[in-house]
This record gives sequence, structure tokens and C-alpha cells, in this order.
Amino acid sequence: MKNYYYLLSVILCLAQTAYSQGHPYEVKFSYQIEKEVAENKISPSRAGLLYSLIGDYSNSIQYSEIPVSWGVDTLSLQPYATTNALQTIIAKAKNEQIIIISENHLKPQHRIFARKLITALAEIGFDHLGLETFSSNANSNILLDSTLSDRGYPLNSPMTGTYTLEPQMGELVRTATKSNLKLFAYERSAKIDGKDRDEIQADNIIKYLKSEPNAKLIILCGFHHAVESNLIKRGKSFWMAKYLKDKLGVDPMTIYQDNFTEKKIENEHPYLKSFDLSVPAVFVDDRGQQLILTEHVDFEVIHPKTYYRNGRPHWLYDSTMHKPVKIDIKISKLDLPVIAAAYPVGEINSVPVDRVEIKHKYNNKVLVLKPGKYKIVLNDGENTYQYTETVE
Repeated sequence: MKNYYYLLSVILCLAQTAYSQGHPYEVKFSYQIEKEVAENKISPSRAGLLYSLIGDYSNSIQYSEIPVSWGVDTLSLQPYATTNALQTIIAKAKNEQIIIISENHLKPQHRIFARKLITALAEIGFDHLGLETFSSNANSNILLDSTLSDRGYPLNSPMTGTYTLEPQMGELVRTATKSNLKLFAYERSAKIDGKDRDEIQADNIIKYLKSEPNAKLIILCGFHHAVESNLIKRGKSFWMAKYLKDKLGVDPMTIYQDNFTEKKIENEHPYLKSFDLSVPAVFVDDRGQQLILTEHVDFEVIHPKTYYRNGRPHWLYDSTMHKPVKIDIKISKLDLPVIAAAYPVGEINSVPVDRVEIKHKYNNKVLVLKPGKYKIVLNDGENTYQYTETVE
């Protein structure tokens, strides 16, 4: 079995190297995605993921969405105020051992918030980070990408993971390594008879905690895996946080982000239509204390509705340092459409910090970058052009 995984890692490395030569792994143009959807070659959720990789947020969430969960859309929330989510969660987290943060895999603003939260948690003593997306050997905590922490950035390859191919998740991983967080995997990589995926995830986290008994864990997962109540998943199965809570005897702090984030296919929460927020928020009662809306999770994060700057979602400009950077397509002599990606100079075969598709000559979308030196790579599907850009 060990030889099998060694061989797999070699194959993945070779595939990653081949794709890195101007053909990023998994990245497709929008016309290719649309064609594959029309021909029923890929599912809507798969299309949403592919759109997310080329920075097309609007199309990504119009292809795949889940409804508001566990009835919070019927709660009367008018009497309650809101406050800064990051500050409130950090204040409550100091005495916790396990923090579970859930994301919608197609909403990069969730990863931006999680990145900021992870950074702040590292500053108050949290020292280990588990990502659902990390590739590993069969049901172990060991990353298949064994040099990730030393290298400091994710590879443009399933060697690191699946969702790590998306730029904002790539930035989250870069930030985690800079914060000296120890990275581990917990996703089920092989079936076990009699156990659901969520129970295997919980068992893998417990296995890791036994090897690091003094660890303070941050767990990043998708959607309902953060549910810690008796809510049934299907049949008799619970969600990961519930299994972890019961088996470990530790009540994790659970954070859910999708109920109060805009939706395009499903009806979004009515609250978002009547309140204008500038930063992610959480509900508090009339005394300013944390308001727990349901038994399922501890915090429901409210995300501001998206507006666009220079053709890109406003939340990409997540600090005053982030700037719009025009893409110099004319000098490339490439045919449109073109996919443009920005890579920090010095990184090899990495996930870009931003990527966007330019469909036609009147498309003025920009790359959103913080100060630094970047290699800008343009690709039209057949040819590649690259140049260096310094952002002051």
C-alpha cells in the first residue's frame, strides 16, 4: 500500500509539472465550461468549481447553490444588532481548544474571512490547522504534499489538494505557513465499512489530536460538516462536528458562513435585503452578547453583499494594500479570450494569487494584488506570454 501511494505521488508530480508549463491544472475557459455543461459532461457543481478557478464569481454561484439551512430564514431577527464578526469570535475563542470554520466552496469571500480569522487565532495560541481539501495517504493526517510547510505555498496540483487550486484558498495556505501553523489532513481518503464520511473525518482529527495532545486546532471544512447538533445527515449519520464532540468529549466552537451570504439560485436570507454591512458581522442581543440562533452551530457569519470594482468583487480588495492592476494584453499578441494569472516571483509551479479571464477587448477586468513582485502569465489555450509586474 505504501508503494501505491508513493507511485501516486510521483504520477501527480509529473502531471503537475506538465500542466505548469503554461497549462494550469484544471483551468478551463468559460466557453469550454459552457460546452461541457451543455453536453452533460460535467455537473452544475463541477461547472461552479471551474468558474471559481478563473475568478468568475458571478457564474460560479449561478451554477451551484444550497438553500438557507435549519430554518433560520423564518427567525425574527429585527430586534437584534450586529457587531464585527472577527473581533467577536476572537474574544470568545481564547479558552477554546477546537475551532471549526465552515465555508461554501464556491464563495471565496468565505476563505478571505477564514484567512483573517486563522491569522488572528494563531496570535492567541492556536497552532494547528486541518483543511478538508488537503490530499493525504489513506485516512492519515500526513500531507501528500510533504514539503508544503517548508515551501510555503500550494502547488498547482492535486498533490496539495483540490480547493487549494483556487487563488483565495491558495492565499489562505500561504498565510497559514507564515503563521507557523502545523498543517494536517483529515478528509476520508478511503472508505471504511460501517462508517460514514463524517465519522471518518472526526476519527482522523481525533487521531491527530492524540499525536499532538496539547494542540489547539483550527478545522476548515465545507458546508454542514460544522454542525454539532443531532441534525441527521442521512439515514442515521450525523455531521463531522457532532461525531467529534461526542467521541472526544470536547465542545468545539462552530462557525457557519453560508446562511447569511448572498445567493443567486436559492432564495437568500431576507435579512440581507434590509441591512447594509461593510464587514462580516455576527448577531448580538440587546446587551451586546453573542446571540446563538440555533443549536446547530455557535456562530452564523453575515457577509456583505457583493459589489464590483474594476469588474472584480469588492471583497478581493480585503485590505487597503490591495490594488487593481491592469493586464497588458495588447503586447502579448495572443488571441482572445485570455486567462491571466499572477504568481509571486520566486515561486515555482504554484497556485496564483489571482486569476481572471479576459473574454474580449472591451473587458477591463483587473488583477487584484497587494504590494510585491509578480510574474503575470497570459494564456489563450495554445500560447503563453509572460511579463513581470511590480506593485508598489
